[in-house]
Amino acid sequence: METRGVWITSTDSKVLNSRQNIAEAMDFLAQTGFNVIFPVVWNNAYTFYPSKVMRENFGVEIDSRFVGRDPLAEVIIEARRVGIGVIPWFEYGFASSYNQNGGHILAKKPHWAGRDFNGNILKKNSFEWMNAFDSEVQDFLLNLLLEVAKNYDIDGIQGDDRLPALPSEGGYDRGTSDRYFRQFNQNPPQNSRDPQWLQWRADILTDFLTRLYQELINVKPGLIISMAPSLPGWALQEYLQDAIAWLDRGLIDMLHPQLYRRDFLSYKQLIDSIVTQQFTTWQLPFLMPGILLKVGSYRISPDYLLQAIAYNRSRGIPGEVLFFYEGLREDNDALAKALRSGPYAQPAPFKPSDLKKLGFTERRTSGKYSYIDSTGTIVTQPQFDWADSYNNGLAPVKIGYKWGYIDKTGKLVSRLQFDRAEPLKEGLGLVKIGNKYGYIDNTGKLLILLQVDDAESFSQGLAAVKINNKWGYINKLWNTVIPLQFDSADSFSEGLALISVGGKYGYIDMTGRVILPPQFDDAKSFSEGLAAAKIAGKWEYINKTAQVIIPPQFEEPESFSEGLAAVKIAGKWGYIDKSGKLVIPTEFDVAKPFSQGLALFNIGGEWKVDSNNGELFFSGGKWGYIRNVIS
Repeated sequence: METRGVWITSTDSKVLNSRQNIAEAMDFLAQTGFNVIFPVVWNNAYTFYPSKVMRENFGVEIDSRFVGRDPLAEVIIEARRVGIGVIPWFEYGFASSYNQNGGHILAKKPHWAGRDFNGNILKKNSFEWMNAFDSEVQDFLLNLLLEVAKNYDIDGIQGDDRLPALPSEGGYDRGTSDRYFRQFNQNPPQNSRDPQWLQWRADILTDFLTRLYQELINVKPGLIISMAPSLPGWALQEYLQDAIAWLDRGLIDMLHPQLYRRDFLSYKQLIDSIVTQQFTTWQLPFLMPGILLKVGSYRISPDYLLQAIAYNRSRGIPGEVLFFYEGLREDNDALAKALRSGPYAQPAPFKPSDLKKLGFTERRTSGKYSYIDSTGTIVTQPQFDWADSYNNGLAPVKIGYKWGYIDKTGKLVSRLQFDRAEPLKEGLGLVKIGNKYGYIDNTGKLLILLQVDDAESFSQGLAAVKINNKWGYINKLWNTVIPLQFDSADSFSEGLALISVGGKYGYIDMTGRVILPPQFDDAKSFSEGLAAAKIAGKWEYINKTAQVIIPPQFEEPESFSEGLAAVKIAGKWGYIDKSGKLVIPTEFDVAKPFSQGLALFNIGGEWKVDSNNGELFFSGGKWGYIRNVIS
């Protein structure tokens, strides 16, 4: 799907001044090939629709220019008439006024003010700001968005360089300072761009966007979450907007960074930087950059606009949003004519459902992970897309594409920054960031990042690592104790580690001495004295002298745990005891090892391929626990 969007402003524009103007603008945009509009609905601290939230908080239902009308409702009716999507734009975000000392918002609620280091009302580029970290302020903005989502037939909601955002000079109010002190045992630094202080505040805004996303899709699961921040990187430094984190967490369906450059070469350089350095391949479908048509005396040329659109498509970027409508009407509609006869000549229907399929909405509206105790009682119900087991007091959890760790209260103890995160073993958790591996301790602190190709968790004091396609083992001082020599290597278990050389699998001890020479087609680690090994296409179980204890007969095996092992026969899973007897029938589509007398299983699910990264994942069916029949 191609996105052809345009912003409709209330500044330097007459579109919203009358129903007739709105109708004429929609006709014009439809004729020009546009398929979605972003009309402003929150500007100068007033709404452009009758707002119950504003009336209850400030006694003003709508901007005084529109009393007796509902411009948003009028826009929706006229846009729907010509087949154009509507995503209301909350332009003012957390700003409270422009050169008005906070305006009517802070006059009524002075405790909502953002504060700089000197305790003054937070002000940047003549805009005064509310405190975006304050829970009351966040609730207010969220309620504005929710009332629009609930009351209007819209396709999405849009924030921009002021939502969620706060000038990085802010955050020095007492509440935020105390919050920072509780976490780091120190006051916020005077340097507003101190890396830890900067990222900590940006993460609060990302957490707010997480809440905003979830509450909006709870109201309307098909709602597009659109964001138009400033340029990535710069936006983080200046306005605490971490757009890459938003994408990593799967919080937005459309991202429109404001790439407002006044010549094509500069625009092209920004696109190249974003595509090659800041965005991954799976993130590109969410990117529809903002292009500046006019501001002040500047006007984009038709040639530049056509070049920019063509270059977007050549880099795999599926659309753009133009700022703003009135630029299309300059010079006798010159830009519109260029679009009609060029890239927008053929119609391109706006299909929000196509965008939503790329994200996480379906997963997030179909249930959440919970943690239960051995009686089945829910003890923790965190809001994450994936969750793993607790070990050493922490559990890996995932939102979108990034992992972090929570404690037993469900509180995050690390940033959601890891591309891989394993349960803690021996007090250390294996993590991956980009192409580096490292380990966190049981407080969530990252201890080290190693430049290795791959790694495994610590077990019995050693961890397998891969460098230059060979595996060896390191100790907890990060020293190599078993040289790099194996084609593959697993963690130690019961004093032995599974390794492979030349396509065959065997076992070594903790000095690196070969105990069982590589001879198996595949194998698993020892557990309870037995290990699964594969010979001639079937799996068997052997002891530590390579004696066959359970003959080859299984399609897939798991390791023994609490006297039982899950095995797959004829496409279904069941459980055998150490004699090889099937004690729990093969009736499961997934069966996991036993722990504390219980084992997780699934019936009715299936393996699928993730369209974003090509990885396999298990989907569907029903999950449950069975008890150990021999314990």
